[in-house]
Amino acid sequence: MKTLRFGCIGCGAIAQLHLLNSKYVPGMAVTAYADAKREKAEKFLKEFGGAYATENPKEIFEDQRIDAVLIQTGERHHPALGIAAAKAGKHIFMEKPIAVVVEDALTLETEVRRAGIKFLMGFCNRLAPAVQRAKNLLPNPWMTLGQCTDTIAGQACHNLDLVVHKFHDAPLATVYASGGHYYNLDAHLPADSFAATLRFADGSQACYLQHGTAYNALLGKFSFQLFGKDRCVYLARRFKECHLSTNLDAPDHSTIFNGPDFSPPNAQLHFADVRGPHGYMGHYDQLVALCEAIRNDTEPPMTVEDGRHVLQVEKAIFESITSGQIVDYENFLSRWKSAQPRKQG
Repeated sequence: MKTLRFGCIGCGAIAQLHLLNSKYVPGMAVTAYADAKREKAEKFLKEFGGAYATENPKEIFEDQRIDAVLIQTGERHHPALGIAAAKAGKHIFMEKPIAVVVEDALTLETEVRRAGIKFLMGFCNRLAPAVQRAKNLLPNPWMTLGQCTDTIAGQACHNLDLVVHKFHDAPLATVYASGGHYYNLDAHLPADSFAATLRFADGSQACYLQHGTAYNALLGKFSFQLFGKDRCVYLARRFKECHLSTNLDAPDHSTIFNGPDFSPPNAQLHFADVRGPHGYMGHYDQLVALCEAIRNDTEPPMTVEDGRHVLQVEKAIFESITSGQIVDYENFLSRWKSAQPRKQG
């Protein structure tokens, strides 16, 4: 197996998680590190090994020994770095969100497709074992109910991706939402919390609640309930649990991850056990998926189009919040020349 050599661009906490996981991925090696603060890149080089550290990502893009890049600098810088990587012929893993504005995401999408490289968007939860099981137990839910505690910029895209690309197969038809600023978060956005109803072309619906920093300890940071004709599938505790119920007495059966949740301070190697090969949130699985796509010349499961489409869904929610109106989603997408989502199976 040919070793795929990656460059790491952005050396923060989420990059550390990916680098720990990369040690478990067969035939994957991270050999170069770039960060605007060179000392952070050098710290990663010392900790994880490799060839060099730099403050200039251009050095990685021009390195013919590098096959692909991990980009995790934040959405304001993602499009420009992704475009530069694509033009250099590097395959791309990009953390969510893809961009701040749809136009930048569309430009990135165009360059990725023009370059013919593989691009995987970091919607790791789609590959989480519990999420996969939920889809198998209830392939076409009539109603989906989701909730999440966190910033919209940091978390909503994960859960909206599951709603429109995993749980519901039909195209999105209408969006209605109400919300506002309640928690002093996401100052650059029209709201930091909202309740949204998404209706799909087949009549199914999803209700999604983003509620700032108000935690429900019994639900965890985020959870989903999928309702069908004769069953409910409940994804609980940050996707550590998947329960199927067909009656009021007790779940028919449950799948529960019993490993640790988060590592204690400075116990970095435990991070890989939590979210690596034996983890529950899909972080490790997405790196495996990208490497397989590169080797087999296949499409990764979470594409650049998916990243752009989730951003458009988020913008439609904000449109409804600010206008107070139901948004016709097909008409909303017509604002952009390339707007149609790539539907997932």
